[in-house]
Amino acid sequence: MAISSARRHAGLLANRREFLRLGCRAVTGLGAAGALGQLGGINALAQTANSGYKALVCIFLFGGSDANDMLIPTDDAGYAAYAGVRRAIAIPRTNLLQATNAGSSTYGLPPSMPGLQTLFQTSKAAVVSNVGMLVRPLTRAQYRANQQPVPSNLFSHSDQQQQWQSAIPIGIAQSGWAGRIADQIRPLNQPSLFPAAVSVNGNSLFLVGQQTQPSQIASPNIAVTGQQNRPGDLERLNALQQILTLSNGVTLVQAAGSRINDSLVVLRQANDAFANLPSLTTPFPTTSIGNQLRQIVRLIQIRGAVGLQRQIFFCSQGGYDTHEDQPNRQPQLLADLSAAMLAFNLAMEELGLSEQVTLFTESEFSRTFQPNASNGTDHAWGGHQFVTGGAVKSGFYGTYPSMVLNGADDSGSRGNWIPSISLDQYGATLAKWFGVPDSGLTTVFPNLANFPTADLGFFKT
Repeated sequence: MAISSARRHAGLLANRREFLRLGCRAVTGLGAAGALGQLGGINALAQTANSGYKALVCIFLFGGSDANDMLIPTDDAGYAAYAGVRRAIAIPRTNLLQATNAGSSTYGLPPSMPGLQTLFQTSKAAVVSNVGMLVRPLTRAQYRANQQPVPSNLFSHSDQQQQWQSAIPIGIAQSGWAGRIADQIRPLNQPSLFPAAVSVNGNSLFLVGQQTQPSQIASPNIAVTGQQNRPGDLERLNALQQILTLSNGVTLVQAAGSRINDSLVVLRQANDAFANLPSLTTPFPTTSIGNQLRQIVRLIQIRGAVGLQRQIFFCSQGGYDTHEDQPNRQPQLLADLSAAMLAFNLAMEELGLSEQVTLFTESEFSRTFQPNASNGTDHAWGGHQFVTGGAVKSGFYGTYPSMVLNGADDSGSRGNWIPSISLDQYGATLAKWFGVPDSGLTTVFPNLANFPTADLGFFKT
């Protein structure tokens, strides 16, 4: 019986995926598909946009970071409201590090974050208050009466992690908002074949676009399997290259072989660039997040050698699911985060790129303002995010939630803050600075038109 055209096409696609999967085993560090962009001329976007180098760096705090203990009111009324609910897990007021102010209210950081305080003191940090996943602006009355749509599975780790990375609050996402940003600015990087979207810590939906596929470059050195000076290494590499040059009658397989072969070229290009990197004097903490940010610095250093004008990076820190013993668990996490963020910003200053690279945080949700019986906190909603870099207009952005249980900002009864700023607005402000034109913002953030402003103003003009 004849095979239908649709079935033949599906079979070819399956074979192509398997070929790519097998071929990519020969390449460590970079995925074959992620390593390549389409060649083409520079279009109108590239001709009119600022072609100066820029990079966005996302630190995702997995587990749901308790923002209530990351930015704390220090004025009399604000701190009294904080301490009255937090009780045993409240950080003493005298230990707080001054950070920023909004009107007559002042806010401090926990004592474990002196590095972030330094960034505020040197006007290189901003806080965006009460950010979260929304479909459209929402009040407590609307939420409790089910009068407006809300994001699916609000208090689920996995669902909210996907939503924060995709900016798709309802339904299944096929791409991430940083990947869609990369799609928008691809002409600025052409004709470079080097990946513009890179994760240094595992797979990330955040970096997947419609045309952009992310790569993973976690280790300090990128190597082709078979180049480790072991017996037979050179023969294995030569055999792979011979296979890739074989002629066959299947166009999709030929294309796959071409892309893997081009990936090998990109790997050699990266290795050559890394080999010639000058040493930095900025020390980095030898923590997981410190090592990840140090690797991102190396990838930024080779931007010229690989021909990139724009880069987007994803790294992460886990451990924030503090259902118990939070006072003894969270401080070390925040200390590691703060020290790594300061080191990264100092490295950008050393490279003369402070105003061209922006580092920012995300987390799937904050945690309940009211602690539980185990001196921990539970899954909540809106929280505070930090943005750092020389281009940042230092200060406080947004509206701090009213710290009243069952109050106007509480979706429930334990301090689950309804966000006053959407992820769409937060991300769109970053995207606009990065070079995405206004006409492209709603492509990146499909729900952006539901909110009053697409620019929160935390970048210098």
